[in-house]
Amino acid sequence: MADQRVDLTEGDLLKGIMRLAWPVVVANLLQTTYNIIDAFWLGKLGKEAFSAPTIAWPVIFTGISFAFGISVAANSLVAQYAGSGDKRSAEIVSAQSVVLSVFVSLLLIVVGLFFARPILALMGAEGEILDLSTTYLQIILSGSPLMFAMFAAVGALRGWGNSKIAMNFTIISVLLNVVLDPLMIFGIGFPRMGVAGAALATVVSRSVASVYGLYVLFSGRTGMKLHITDFKPRWNIMKKVFSVGLPVGFGNSVTSLGFTFIMGVVARFGPVVVSAYGVGNRIISVITMFSGGIAAAVASAVGQSLGADKPDRAVSAVKIGSLVNFILVSIFCVFTFFFGKYLTKFFINDPQVIEMGEIFFRLVSFSVPFFATMQTVLAALDGSGHTVKSTVVNIVRLWGVRVPVVIYMARAFGFAGIFYAMIISNIAALLLALSVVTFSRWQEKII
Repeated sequence: MADQRVDLTEGDLLKGIMRLAWPVVVANLLQTTYNIIDAFWLGKLGKEAFSAPTIAWPVIFTGISFAFGISVAANSLVAQYAGSGDKRSAEIVSAQSVVLSVFVSLLLIVVGLFFARPILALMGAEGEILDLSTTYLQIILSGSPLMFAMFAAVGALRGWGNSKIAMNFTIISVLLNVVLDPLMIFGIGFPRMGVAGAALATVVSRSVASVYGLYVLFSGRTGMKLHITDFKPRWNIMKKVFSVGLPVGFGNSVTSLGFTFIMGVVARFGPVVVSAYGVGNRIISVITMFSGGIAAAVASAVGQSLGADKPDRAVSAVKIGSLVNFILVSIFCVFTFFFGKYLTKFFINDPQVIEMGEIFFRLVSFSVPFFATMQTVLAALDGSGHTVKSTVVNIVRLWGVRVPVVIYMARAFGFAGIFYAMIISNIAALLLALSVVTFSRWQEKII
């Protein structure tokens, strides 16, 4: 497996970025499948069971946000050590990122055991839904140590340049979940567990994938070989990982709150607008999985190039990735522009929702390539380890631009104002990201 590593410090940058990007895209698409599987089977139990993960998700996402931040930090630091040729430091950072992830997960377990129910009640859950969502949340959080360890391992491997192995973790996890979900939910070969079964299937499948991931890292088959002694806490290294990852985790949590607020504005216009907005965002999220894969590859390219003392190559990676993303997403959005109503009809066969969905895609499709390009530009900051800057851009583009513009435009133009606000904020976000990358000193490695 060692020959699967992509060295982004030499050779054709475009080819290298695409080789690293496609497994990330596949993993992202599989993750979406993961969520659909849970929703499908729980829907068979009724609306209360279906609602349990939805109610619990904001709390789960907050924890995952910080785990993802550690993953970004591992990607950046490992990539820079890989670029500099310091494999031993890359291995140690990988191990310490896993250790830090486990520490964070243990804090979440404490929260889950003692505060899950009051937190969910504060969010409005009550009765049977409160019972089910509490059970779901506590089981998911109990499995977070291995789940978060997998996130850290994935980030480290992507930084090292081996996204194929990282993709395999997701494949194992999804395939196991496909098998275990109906068995544990409906009691086929297991006790009938309902919502608890869905949560347990998720924990088991991700834990198995995590154990496999740690085995791969210990085996040396990726080019890195971790040792037990690498997992002894090294506070200076964990502090470095934490300082890079914390802004990302904080930014993701704050961003999630922003989108929750916007959803409240959308809900005021009734179920037709909510449905069209929901379908539109789902389609766009699939499109941005492709651009997100390229952005992740660009982050690794930036990290490796800076580690190799090739800042010009890091800049070139950002330019190439941005151009590819703009063109690729533009092609997708031409399709959504002309066939948006058919995409909406695929999900909801309601004439009013279909008409509203067509309006959504006709307006918003134009701006999505700008958002995709922003993802790539911000990858420069994440890959270089300057995550405070990327976090500030993300918070400002949402709370400083989209939220106030949505409020104003919704009042001035009704439901269409929300869609216009998305156009304005996507373009403004790219301009903001470009200005930060152009005028700040990000081409400096942090190792």
